[in-house]
Amino acid sequence: MLEYTTEDVAAHKTRDDLWVIVHSKVYDVTKYVRDHPGGVDVLIDVAGTDATAAYEDVGHSEDANEILQEYLIGTLKDAHEFKRKAAVRVIQQTPQQISTEKSSSGIRTVTVAASSLGGLFSLYFASSRLASSQTLREVLAKLPHVSPLLPTAVTDIRLPHGGFVNGFAAAALIFTAVGSLIGVKLSKLTQVESGFTKYPIHIKSHQVAKPSPHFNPGFLHPKEYKNLPLVHKDLLAPNVYRFVFLLPNPTDVIGLPIGQHVAIKATINGQPVSRSYTPTSNNLDLGRLELVIKCYPDGLLTGQYLANLNVGDKVQFRGPKGAMKYKQGLCKQIGMIAGGTGITPMYQLIRAICEDDTDTTEISLIYANRNEEDILLRKELEAFAANYPKNFKVFYMLDNPPQKWAYGKGYVTSTVMADKLPRPTPDTRIMLCGPPGMINAAKKGLVSLGFQAPGTVTKMTDQIFCF
Repeated sequence: MLEYTTEDVAAHKTRDDLWVIVHSKVYDVTKYVRDHPGGVDVLIDVAGTDATAAYEDVGHSEDANEILQEYLIGTLKDAHEFKRKAAVRVIQQTPQQISTEKSSSGIRTVTVAASSLGGLFSLYFASSRLASSQTLREVLAKLPHVSPLLPTAVTDIRLPHGGFVNGFAAAALIFTAVGSLIGVKLSKLTQVESGFTKYPIHIKSHQVAKPSPHFNPGFLHPKEYKNLPLVHKDLLAPNVYRFVFLLPNPTDVIGLPIGQHVAIKATINGQPVSRSYTPTSNNLDLGRLELVIKCYPDGLLTGQYLANLNVGDKVQFRGPKGAMKYKQGLCKQIGMIAGGTGITPMYQLIRAICEDDTDTTEISLIYANRNEEDILLRKELEAFAANYPKNFKVFYMLDNPPQKWAYGKGYVTSTVMADKLPRPTPDTRIMLCGPPGMINAAKKGLVSLGFQAPGTVTKMTDQIFCF
């Protein structure tokens, strides 16, 4: 492997000739610029420099790490190990700690109050000569703030004759009897009623939902590649194919949660290449794995490998992968914007929701393409829209629509989004998948409508989620 200096790398800093350094390795990412999910500008900003810190700050996925290796051209001379800045740790008190401190404070208050009261009794009895007929109530009449705290059974105790010894002994006996009663009375004044003790017992009346079949494990393995034979290959649109692979047994499932994808690996020109795709099949489809993929003529994996597959050829798969694991109750409304083959993860989600009789999530899809013949899975999408009108609505956008076109034309603007997608609420999610340019424009439009901007690394909790 060749070795380069920082000066060598710095000479390649344009969009058409772009090198970067990541963890002491040199990568030529010129051909990846147009496909970078974060957009072109992100790569241009670090062109010709050590991009390790920026790469780590974003927190790239396993897929990104695998793709990066395809562009490795050498190592950095006189490299230094990258050290991440130490994170500042902020220690906060938990509610339990605060509650414990309040409780301890209350106990200390009660202890001090009870001790002070005991001192008053001792001083009073030890310094006074009491008539044998006196009761504690008569004594406490001189201490009006204490008497209401004690029950009648205690205040009716008859006291012994006076004298220092008798007074001190009486004080000790009485304080032992009544000290705890006073403590209980005073402690209630320092406690806040909270937690489960504040509410009566409540039993849920509804039944627990059955486990989803989409979380069942199956053929796929997250760390190991496994081979599957191709049994069907159908042309759906120009350069778009439906690939069907056969699982080892007729009852096997792929083991893929809804929203996740698989990785395909092949050796091309002596180099390992991998890409990720979302199947259109799921765990309800026994014995098979189905993919819809556009094979670009200049694509390394699609154009040189997948487009040339023949029935009977074996392909390597690994998974499941991805940040999305959909389950019922994620939200009440989902807005979707898809472009081209970006429809596949959307279709997987649409199908799972519509086919689940208990899932009432409402989906609104905007699907953009250049021409009408480019619309993938149209028959299936319109069948779901017709059979599940409360769950699913679809709106197409075309660059070159035919005459008498009933849907939209041109770009997916913020006006189109406001008209066809749900409004921003805590129970709304927007999902995006398609060409980087369309995705970046969609993010800006959605933010202008009031949606929260997603982070650099997409998460399931984001209001705008990017596949």
